[in-house]
Order: sequence, then C-alpha cells, then structure tokens
Amino acid sequence: MGCQAGGDSLIRELLLDNEEQVHIRGELFEEDSEHLLVTNCDHFSNNGGTGPTSDELLDAPQNAAHYWKSTLAKVWLKNVASCGLVIVFLLLAAVAAFVAYQSISDFQRQAKHPAMSVSFKEVKSFEAPGIVLFPERAELLSCKHFYGTLPPLDHPGEPGPLACVIQEVYSEANMHDNVPWKRALVIRGPEAVLQHELLFLHFRLNQSQQDFSGINYLLFSSFDDFTHSNNGSAYLEKLMTSRTLWSFSGGFCTWVKLSLIRTPADDSRLDEFHQETNQEKYNQRREADQLTELFFVVFEWKDPFIQEVHHVVTASPWNVAAVLCGVFLALFKSMSGKFGLVEMA
Repeated sequence: MGCQAGGDSLIRELLLDNEEQVHIRGELFEEDSEHLLVTNCDHFSNNGGTGPTSDELLDAPQNAAHYWKSTLAKVWLKNVASCGLVIVFLLLAAVAAFVAYQSISDFQRQAKHPAMSVSFKEVKSFEAPGIVLFPERAELLSCKHFYGTLPPLDHPGEPGPLACVIQEVYSEANMHDNVPWKRALVIRGPEAVLQHELLFLHFRLNQSQQDFSGINYLLFSSFDDFTHSNNGSAYLEKLMTSRTLWSFSGGFCTWVKLSLIRTPADDSRLDEFHQETNQEKYNQRREADQLTELFFVVFEWKDPFIQEVHHVVTASPWNVAAVLCGVFLALFKSMSGKFGLVEMA
C-alpha cells in the first residue's frame, strides 16, 4: 500500500508539471492530460492495483517528454496547414476577381461591338423600290413591266411605250456649278416577286464622241417615300451621300437581280440592296449611224426573301451576375470567418 501511495503521489506531481506546460494550448492540452491520466489509471488497474514498477517510474519523464514533443509537432503541422490553406484561399480569390473583371470587360466590349446575325423573311411581294437614273444626254425610249420572260425587242433604237411611273427631277444647284448630276429620272421599280415581274428600260445616246459610255443609277427602298417628300431634289441629294452609284454600259443588255438587306438602326431601319448583274451583248442589225449608242437594262427581284440583320450580344449579363455573386459570397465567408482561421484552428 505504501508503494502504491508513493506511486500515486509521483504521478500526480508529473501530471501537475505537465498541465502547467500544456496551459499554453488551453483545452487541447487539457484533453491530452486527461487522456494520459486515464491511461495510467488503466495501467494501475491492469497491474492489480499494485501501482507502477520502479522501471516504469524512471521511464515516466522520458515518455512524457516524447509525448509532448509529438503533440507540439502535430500542432505545428496544423498551423502550417492552416497557413497553406489561407494562401490557397487568397490565390483562389485573386483568380475569381480576375475572372470577374474579364467577364465584365468582355460584356462591355461585346455590348459596344455586337455580332451580326442574319435571318431570312419570306414575303409575297416587295414594297416598290425607287430607281434613280442619271442619263445625262441619253434619251429614254421605252419603259415597260413584263412578267415571266422578256419578249423579243420591237424596233430597237426607236421610241416605244412609257408604261411605267416616272418622275423627272432637276438639280437645284446652279447649272454652272460642278455638281454630280443635273437631271434625274426616278422610276417605280418591280414589286410582284412571285410573278417574276421585270422592269425593262431602253435608252439611246445620239452623236456620242466618247470612247466608253454608261448610265449611272442608284436604288432606294421606297418609291412612295420619294413621292411624299416635299422637295424631290433635296431627297435625291441626301440619297447621293448615303447610297452607292452603279452603272450599266451601252451596247449590252444588263440584267440586275435585287436582294433587300434590312438592318435595324437607332429608332429606324436601314435598307440596302445587294445586286447581281449579268450582261448580254446586243447584236445591232443595222449599219447606219454608228455614233448612236443603245442601252438596255432589266430590273427584277432575285428571290422572295428579305435578309434581316440583327445585332447579337453573345455575352450574357446573367453569366456576369453569377461570377460576381460567387466572388461576393467568397468574400463574405472569408470576412465572417476571419479568412477561415477560426474554422481551421
């Protein structure tokens, strides 16, 4: 019994010394001390209550020192792991911030420069376009609408029927000024695309001393808009600044196939024409006046489709919002958890 009492007092002194060392780690070291005490008590009970032997008492300080070294090593490893996790978290937060910045920049860039998407809208008939011709000294001999095919020419080079809507417009500029045009013919274009409507025009240029000859023209989408305008000359001047001039040559029959391209603009729409031209040589059967130049041109619609061009922003604002929400949630979690040190400790 004396040996057991002496052993108990020695163990209690060792435990008291160890508890003073563990006090720097708080509850973790207290739990380890209780674990050591329970282990010793189990050892006492296993020895029949006789207490530890003399060899065990001599080895007790060395075992305690080894135990606390291993415990401190574990604590050091936990602190290193915590610091590593904090560094990883900061790296991930930096990557998330960079991704959010790139997403916002891409969305702003694509909003300023959207991509183009083309759709095709089928129609039964087109609004009658306007055809503006600048014949200068050339004379319009005939103008007629045909459906299906163009019949053989009757008396080419001679005046024929003018069976179409024509308005003649003169420039308001001074005749001595260097203006691109002085006289223009505005003609109502074809409408019935399903019936293959053709507009045939025949011009003649007498006493031509030029090596090359041609007649310029331009197109606009609505002939009715021109007729409803108060000043036809000003209307054509405005068209000249925004439209492309085309031309057809003398001695040929020029076939012009039209396609309408419609692009939405700010509070309006922009209509443009795409043209496919084909020329056929006119075989002149008379050898009379070689200074007379004949012009033939046919306007028709290529197909019953309007090409509608739309501006499309490929970057979705919802993607940007999702990235920002993820970044803000991560920041909120880090701020509430003091960068994760409370949970990691």
